[in-house]
Amino acid sequence: MLSLERVSKRYPNGSVAVRELDLEIKDGETCILVGPSGCGKTTTLRMVNRMIEPSGGRIVLDGRDVTRIDPVELRLKMGYVIQQVGLFPHLSIADNVATVPNLLGWDRNKTKSRVNELLELVGLPPGEYADRYPHQLSGGQRQRVGVARALGADPPVLLMDEPFGAIDRVTRDRLQNEFLRIQSQMHKIVVFVTHDIDEAIKMGDRIAILSQGGKLEQYDSPARMLAQPSTDFVADFLGPDRSQKRLSVVTIDEGRLEKATRYHTDADIAVEASLADALSCMLLHDTDRVRVHRNGQVLGVLTLTGLIDTAVVTADSAAPDRSG
Repeated sequence: MLSLERVSKRYPNGSVAVRELDLEIKDGETCILVGPSGCGKTTTLRMVNRMIEPSGGRIVLDGRDVTRIDPVELRLKMGYVIQQVGLFPHLSIADNVATVPNLLGWDRNKTKSRVNELLELVGLPPGEYADRYPHQLSGGQRQRVGVARALGADPPVLLMDEPFGAIDRVTRDRLQNEFLRIQSQMHKIVVFVTHDIDEAIKMGDRIAILSQGGKLEQYDSPARMLAQPSTDFVADFLGPDRSQKRLSVVTIDEGRLEKATRYHTDADIAVEASLADALSCMLLHDTDRVRVHRNGQVLGVLTLTGLIDTAVVTADSAAPDRSG
């Protein structure tokens, strides 16, 4: 677990970048830091690995105060991914991914095995990509290498500073989906900075919305935040379409499915899909119902009425978790 306890950053000129920030991130969770420019997102991220020293408060990782850990030792235990990737141009892809294992003195066979494992994990088969150089890869592929390098020594914490911000929309969507797949297998503590609320909603288990001066406005799951923003600032930041955004984070409720024998429809969707996916499927097929399946087995039919009822009930039952 990673905990920020009343963490602050004040500069000698009196300006405050982060103000007594409290956050708790459990193992396997992705915490998104989001807010307007200058709200302290990146400063908070960099205080976690002490690239910026906090002015006050404590940052505790698995019971240890990080301010009492040697900074070099600390950073070797935390993966770091940035927007510009920062690969070493004179090193092969394999050698880039092996950077931290080499610094830690791993033997050659262990390092090679780990590099191959990570390149497979990020969708870059080592037989095809290990001996290439960064200039021979696309921007999206370089970003994947950056993620693999950050995971080199299997760190418990992964820090990501707008990692997909400089990539075109289509590639960005692919990388987001790829990272969600990787995180489902790796179960890291992830602290992820973005300025894009849609990316925050898609990627985060919990979202911390910060306002100017590093003030925490709300720390919650995407569904609860969209259902019940705690302040006018949060509501404005989420945007006027937050009710539609909610549909993307609420999944189909099997309890609201009708018997498939009662309805005929050619529209078909997996039970793991969101209500937004189900609504899109209905619109594409010009129908008010969609057949729902799990691994090819039909579970029932979701009607438009059932979809709306699910959205309303989950909104009514959502209670903000303001533990931050």
